[in-house]
Amino acid sequence: MNFELLKKLSEAFGPSGFEDEVKDIIRNELNNFDYFEDKYGNLIFYKKGKYQDKKFLIEAHIDEIGFMVYSKFDSYIKLTAIGSIDPKTLIGHLVKIKTKYGFVYGVFSSVPPHLGSINFEIDSVEKLYLDVGDNNNKIEIGDVGVIDYGFREISENLIMGKAFDNRIGTFLAIELAKNIKNYYDIYFAFCVEEEVGSRGANALIENINFDFAIILETTSAESPYLSYNEQSTFISKGPAITIADKGTITKPKILKEILKLFEKFNIPYQFKRPFIGSTDARYINLKVPSIIISVPCRYIHTPLQIANKNDIKLTYQFLLNFFENA
Repeated sequence: MNFELLKKLSEAFGPSGFEDEVKDIIRNELNNFDYFEDKYGNLIFYKKGKYQDKKFLIEAHIDEIGFMVYSKFDSYIKLTAIGSIDPKTLIGHLVKIKTKYGFVYGVFSSVPPHLGSINFEIDSVEKLYLDVGDNNNKIEIGDVGVIDYGFREISENLIMGKAFDNRIGTFLAIELAKNIKNYYDIYFAFCVEEEVGSRGANALIENINFDFAIILETTSAESPYLSYNEQSTFISKGPAITIADKGTITKPKILKEILKLFEKFNIPYQFKRPFIGSTDARYINLKVPSIIISVPCRYIHTPLQIANKNDIKLTYQFLLNFFENA
């Protein structure tokens, strides 16, 4: 697998509703595929199969959490969250704002320990200030930004970066499209605006019908601040299968068949803790039998995440094997 592509995707600018940079990467990587962009902005690529009796969907959302400017004064701007963000994790972190003049950078301000501490609870992004220095005049209300961090390989198997939710799923879908054997018609949908209510997926299902869908995602992995029973998944233990989350309950028959295949292919897997989070399957599953397969990541919806390359490779291997046996 080409992890340089994942680096490029992770570092790309693409908050919900502003995913154009990510779309450009996808178009470039899949430039020999037929595709169309629907009215809502989803990209749908098509790989024609030898047999016409089944039609599959591989779906991954391409947006990331971010911020929108709603106020500014002096050297500071005020932001509201695009998607769900824990504001306590933001102080001191770098933000990249897209403006009509280009990118402007700022840092979430804090109080140095020499002067005391912030004397209120940080329970919303709106309570924070972003220091943009003397660039305030370049920024307009409605401009959007994301946390700005580079991709790192921090050990032989562990990687760190921003926007792993869901650039890892996007990466898997691209790699799969390039290398999958096309026995059946397969559509690869790269959907927008999942982080603000799965709006892209809701629009997607209005236009195309499928026999089966696989939603590729990331999901919350372990934290040292939680007890074992409070954890959802763990990195380094293989892909995570969703039995049920806040938007979807996997049909028992589908779950049974998928687990049989994992065991047949000798690929380790784990279950995501039930009723944690939601995905684009909340809409896709209403019309198409679906399964959610996720790569566990530590610290999702914070500035930086950690994932295991082996978990990604195992997910990819399962998907290749799945379509060879579909």
